Parts: sequence; C-alpha cells; structure tokens
Amino acid sequence: MREPAVHLVLRHDFVLGREEKPIHASVTQIDLHDFSRLTRTYGLAGFHCITAMQSQHQITAEILDYWQQGFGQNYNPDRSEALTKLFLHRSFEACLEQISEREGQKPVLIGTSARAFPEKNLDYQQFSSTILPLCRPVVIQFGTSWGLSAEQCGQCDWILSPIEGHDGYNHLSVRCAAAIIIDRLFGASNG
Repeated sequence: MREPAVHLVLRHDFVLGREEKPIHASVTQIDLHDFSRLTRTYGLAGFHCITAMQSQHQITAEILDYWQQGFGQNYNPDRSEALTKLFLHRSFEACLEQISEREGQKPVLIGTSARAFPEKNLDYQQFSSTILPLCRPVVIQFGTSWGLSAEQCGQCDWILSPIEGHDGYNHLSVRCAAAIIIDRLFGASNG
C-alpha cells in the first residue's frame, strides 16, 4: 500500500486568543523554521503556513528570501533545504485547493487540540489502521496562539487525542506539540 502524502498546516487565521475568541495571530520565524525542519526530517509532503494578514506575508517572504537566496542559503544549507517545504497561503480554503490539485484528490482533515473532542477522537495507535487505508492525502492542522477554534475543529474529519502530561498541565508550544505528535505518528519506532 502506498503511503499517503501528509501535509502539516499551521493556522494563524481565526485561531483562539486568550479570551477564547477567534483572532489572527502573528507568524513567528521560529515556527517557520521548526515546522519546515520537522516536515523535512520525517519526509512529509509539505508545510503550509496560513495567515490572512498582508504584513505577515511580507515578513515571511523576507525570511524565505534570506534563507533561500541570501546569505542564509550558503551559511546554513540544511535550513535552506528544509524551507523548500514551506508554502504560504492567505486562507485555509486556498491551502486545501492547492493540496487537492497537487495530490489529485481532497485530503482527510485531521485537527489537533489540547482539548478532547470525543465525537471525533482519533488516538495515535488508530491513525495507521484508520487513516492510511483510505489512500488519500492527509492534512494535519495545528493552531497558533491558544489553538484551533471549535469551528475549525468542527471542519475536521478527526481530532487527534490531546497530549497528556503528568500532572494536568497542558500548554505546550505549538512547535513542541507538533514534534511530539509527528514522532508518535511517523517515528521509526512506529513504523
């Protein structure tokens, strides 16, 4: 069976803010680098950054230019290579359209959250037996700030189980959460 193309999506659009209301969060350089490196390390199809704000597109373009055309390209070729996996979009719909066109079919939408969604829950052990046999591309969404909104999670086919710590504290950075989740799903010990 052919492995499906897996795309990571980091959403900055309509994610939850501190007051549990949808906001547009800022793109951070470290997220761009770390998600790109995570995507490249695990052989995933792409990393898609979504922001509706023009100023954030400009900042991201400058970062990419520095690492892919400027001084950074020769200074750190590994980072430059990883950033070739990064695609920037103004909306989630535009992202899905590009992925569907590239892969030839609509992807399965998987969300992540620090909250449980029992009606859509997919645990890490079920991923291989439930998602991979569908032979469809996969989008795994992450939300910046305080995470994906209920509306964003509602559009997902599945929501991965929250990462459980040891004493109830559950507020990882999105980079840390993504690394843990991707290793649980695609790490060498799981293959």
